[in-house]
Amino acid sequence: MRQVGVWMGLVMFVVGWVGSAAADPPGDVLAYGVFAIQDATVGSRARVTGDVGCLFGELSLGQSTRVTGAAAAPSIRLRRHARAAGGFFCSALDGGNATCGTLPNPLVAAPALVLVGPPSNVDVSVAKRGKATTPLAPGAYGALTAGTSSEVTLAGGTYQFESIDVGARARLVCLAACDVTVRGKVKLGQAAKLGAAESIAVSDVIVRIAGTGERTALDAKSRVQIRGTIYAPSAEVKLGAAAKQTGALVGSSVSVGPRARLQGPPGA
Repeated sequence: MRQVGVWMGLVMFVVGWVGSAAADPPGDVLAYGVFAIQDATVGSRARVTGDVGCLFGELSLGQSTRVTGAAAAPSIRLRRHARAAGGFFCSALDGGNATCGTLPNPLVAAPALVLVGPPSNVDVSVAKRGKATTPLAPGAYGALTAGTSSEVTLAGGTYQFESIDVGARARLVCLAACDVTVRGKVKLGQAAKLGAAESIAVSDVIVRIAGTGERTALDAKSRVQIRGTIYAPSAEVKLGAAAKQTGALVGSSVSVGPRARLQGPPGA
């Protein structure tokens, strides 16, 4: 009888594990660690804490990449040793021994476009190794440029910029909750930092990028650090090698470099 009890316990454990692994992927793009409207590529040896997904095209996970949540897309390509602990939801899967679970249709609600107000010609510029004397008040601005190793702080609130260019090792930091909209493009130089200060929650910062007139909405070089959500459903998003982000990363197409570390939204 004791042996039968042990076997029943094992069966219940396996059934419970399969049930949890088969939980449906999120229905909201902002609940994913990485989400692309068209195609997404996550480079080799990257780590994503949360779910990864793609609405229309292919999701590619690089060699030895690990995802703690689900991977969901019409087509998924796995390089050697790529894994998604939450299972695969797809119509076609290439590589590995995994099989496709049922892909929800639709996978997510239609992503909203980024709406931008009237343009401003009030540019903000901080020179190389400079530091703004006071935090920037909320409002509409032109181009924001932060030189190499400089620092710009945002007081908190709602902001609009025509473009943002943060140089290598420079910092653009929100001191309180920020909702930032960018008409054009955001560029982050090597080892630059963008987003929430350590004193506020990552969930309090979102950067919405319209990508108007641009093919690439976010061009982030290697070793950047982002604390906040990046939302750019109409243009390409690029995150360089060994980059770190906490928050959702959403783009029309998404490219994540090798050895990147991404922590999805809280609860992911």
